[in-house]
Amino acid sequence: MLLKKAEMDEANSSYQCIEDARVYHNSMGFVQWHPGYPTLATIEDDIEAGIGYVFTEGNKIYGYCCIIIGDEPAYHVIDGEWKTDRPYAVVHRMAFSRNARGKGLSGKAITLIKNFCIKNGIEAIRVDTQDENKVMQHILVREGFEYCGLITFDGGPKLAYEWDQ
Repeated sequence: MLLKKAEMDEANSSYQCIEDARVYHNSMGFVQWHPGYPTLATIEDDIEAGIGYVFTEGNKIYGYCCIIIGDEPAYHVIDGEWKTDRPYAVVHRMAFSRNARGKGLSGKAITLIKNFCIKNGIEAIRVDTQDENKVMQHILVREGFEYCGLITFDGGPKLAYEWDQ
């Protein structure tokens, strides 16, 4: 599996990963993203800004995420404490297609993101998720992220995690 910048002609496939993840979250009994976010336009904006990435194998897209190297204003206030005050990357909107379920791709994806960040001189990554998203929390802890506290993002409280090399 590879991590690469998404191209505009991959926006629909990338957005389908979001929709597939939304269905999966709903089947688990929670809502990770509210119905009006993220939209196809959100993904297109990510791609245009150069922060939209896809996880591919061959010519198939298995996942999508937004990687921002730099500041995330929503992370300025935390009920808790970040592990580091060094420069960091933020991962938002990480989602996989229904065809990726059960293939162990989440660990590979996190490794690809870590390697991408390190290659770009960034040794800390921050992520937030819903309290109900136990699967993502498990993946983050398994991949070396530590719970740091609560932040407010997208209108509500989110669990904040950080990985630091």
